[in-house]
Amino acid sequence: MRRTGLCLRFVRAAGWTALAAHAGMVAQGGRLVADERAGGESVRLGERFYRLGLGGDGEPVSATVLGDLSLRSSDVPCVNCHRRSGLGAFEGSVSVPPVAGHVLFEPLTQGQPRMGPVRTAGAGTRPAYDEQSLARALRDGIDPAGRSLSPTMPRYAVGEADVEALSAYLRSFASGPPPGVTPTTLHLATITSEALEPSKRTDMLDTLRAFVASKNANTRGEVKRRERGPWDMKSHYEGFRRWVLHEWSLRGSPVGWADQLASYYASQPVFAVVSGAAEADWSPIHDFCERNGLPCILPQTDLPPIRHATGFYSLYFSQGLTLEAQLLAHYLASARTPPPRDILQVLRCGGPAERGASELRQALGPGVAARTRCLDAFSPADWRGVLREGAAALVTWLGASDLAGLAELARQPDGLRDVGEVYVSSSLLGDAVGALGGPLAEKAFLLHPFVPPDEFDRHAGRVTAWLKAHGVLGQKRRVPVNALFAAALVGDVLSHPRTLTSREYFVERIEHMIGRSPQPSAFPALSLAPQRRFASLGGYVLKVPSGAAESFAKVADWWVPELRVGQAPEGQ
Repeated sequence: MRRTGLCLRFVRAAGWTALAAHAGMVAQGGRLVADERAGGESVRLGERFYRLGLGGDGEPVSATVLGDLSLRSSDVPCVNCHRRSGLGAFEGSVSVPPVAGHVLFEPLTQGQPRMGPVRTAGAGTRPAYDEQSLARALRDGIDPAGRSLSPTMPRYAVGEADVEALSAYLRSFASGPPPGVTPTTLHLATITSEALEPSKRTDMLDTLRAFVASKNANTRGEVKRRERGPWDMKSHYEGFRRWVLHEWSLRGSPVGWADQLASYYASQPVFAVVSGAAEADWSPIHDFCERNGLPCILPQTDLPPIRHATGFYSLYFSQGLTLEAQLLAHYLASARTPPPRDILQVLRCGGPAERGASELRQALGPGVAARTRCLDAFSPADWRGVLREGAAALVTWLGASDLAGLAELARQPDGLRDVGEVYVSSSLLGDAVGALGGPLAEKAFLLHPFVPPDEFDRHAGRVTAWLKAHGVLGQKRRVPVNALFAAALVGDVLSHPRTLTSREYFVERIEHMIGRSPQPSAFPALSLAPQRRFASLGGYVLKVPSGAAESFAKVADWWVPELRVGQAPEGQ
């Protein structure tokens, strides 16, 4: 059973990985990333074999795992275990060694010259690989020292041309520091849009500035020790750099963001983008990061790319408004008896909430009428005009200021007489749950992918204490808490020196460590995987309390939408 389970994990991961990678080729015009960055037909073909398990003729080759399990190379491509970075991984007790060229094509030795003779034979050592020994490892599972590789390593029926191409691709893996890394400095960026709500921008930027200042103050001694400390501690201190945070502010329409990002990046390349926030669709930023191999870690966006996102470098908290729309559709169909058949959606004209409204229309079942009204003004009179025809369920894709008119109308006699339930987007409302008080609260439900408001202080108490101590706990608690989580996670991952040598390895370590971070975020729990770029997949439906003595009741348990092919896995 143990052996079968391991094989199934290989096959399951392989299938998703190959599917996502194929989607990435389509999204980028049929070209793989290495073709653009390193160039050369041989490198391109080698990457295709490594990433997709396809040979030079575009077809998979046969492969055998654990001695007798017959598969195809597209079921078990190299990237499944050796990962995008080529620096290996662990699965339980199975250790996957690095295959990046600067490691693979050099001898593996044991010991330190300053502590005695270096051992070049025996356990933990091997001669350097060359194309001949690489072919033997791929076909027969024998390393250059003549030892058998793990039986979990597939044996591929691979030809000479494919071995040469794979060798060229592995040699193309960079061994020097990535852009944004110098011997003493680490350049990072965060991104905001000009239209971002000022308090949200301030709270996020102040949090990141405070973290960077604290980080630099706490590591200045380690930088000196790297230069003057004992040689045997050198590797420990090599990971320390002075952080420089660049604040990239994007102006105007998202159509022009790509050029602005290119200008910022040309002026000063950065190693990664940390947090960030924008009111519009995040897709132009996502596409820029993927084109440049630039990690983009946990931006605070309600509009991440969903169906067409096939990236590796961009990691998100959640699917935002898309998730909330799916959550509401599921709740109405499964928990309301009978489900409402007349739904009215109200949103601001031309605003980001159009995605939520569109997603809900698609997610609702047949026979449900989902009318949509977009407005420019939200006074009580405007609301009364919208609600004149009534609705069994009112869905508001709006922020607190636009909901204020509805709350005022609810206080008028028979103000919401013709309206059934009212559903509110927690992502757009933010921390302003007080806007739902009074008579509006009697009918209001919250679509909530976060920790429930009543539990937030206990959940994030240690973080809010840090924010208060540094004077950066502003109007919006959720924003600084998430910004601090992203920055602290990046700091923890970068404490490992190897992460500074490879952006791909950095992203892989983020995947590995996000669920282990001691810092809480605004979400109940976070986890990532090679096939998943959204760290929190579900949400609650909460009944808004009518009085101060009541609490937010979970009228629906935490629910996770079904994984949809082409949406998520997000690429390998």
